Amino acid sequence: MVTTGLVNDVAYTQLSWKTTKAVLGQCLFLTFALVLPTITHRLGLNYLIAQPMHWMILFAGLTYGAFSGLIIGAALPVVSLLISGMPVPMMLPLMIPELAIYGFLTGLLKKRITSFGAIAVALIIGRVVFLMLLALTGRLNVPVLEYAQMTWMLGLAAVILQIVLLPILAALYIRAVKN
Repeated sequence: MVTTGLVNDVAYTQLSWKTTKAVLGQCLFLTFALVLPTITHRLGLNYLIAQPMHWMILFAGLTYGAFSGLIIGAALPVVSLLISGMPVPMMLPLMIPELAIYGFLTGLLKKRITSFGAIAVALIIGRVVFLMLLALTGRLNVPVLEYAQMTWMLGLAAVILQIVLLPILAALYIRAVKN
């Protein structure tokens, strides 16, 4: 029974985002989401490889749903800029929609196609939106495929880890909070 419950939590279960406990949990997610990039930068890791902002946004979408993922995804780059000066202000118009889409779609799709698929689809669509905005703002100065290879392939290991680990970690979190 425990295994079946955990599998269901990995695949489909989400928590209500409206309770006091949930608001505190989401504040904790935002705090972790602010700390992870700082640690990444201090360790000298390339942000394209580690993708530190993505982890907690996807986690929020998986655990508390689309609205929570959307809010944390949209708020994180702004709050991070105000606290740490990163990302640079000119990146905000590109990053806010990208990160908000990650959180929103992960939360929306989890109940429809499982959390593994939700993360994969959200990451693809978010990156396509980022690329489209980059092109629309005239900041794409290399061919699309070259840009994708230069930036997206660097983070492939992080993407795989996110798809594999985050559903399991989210399920464990959901089980701990539910009990």
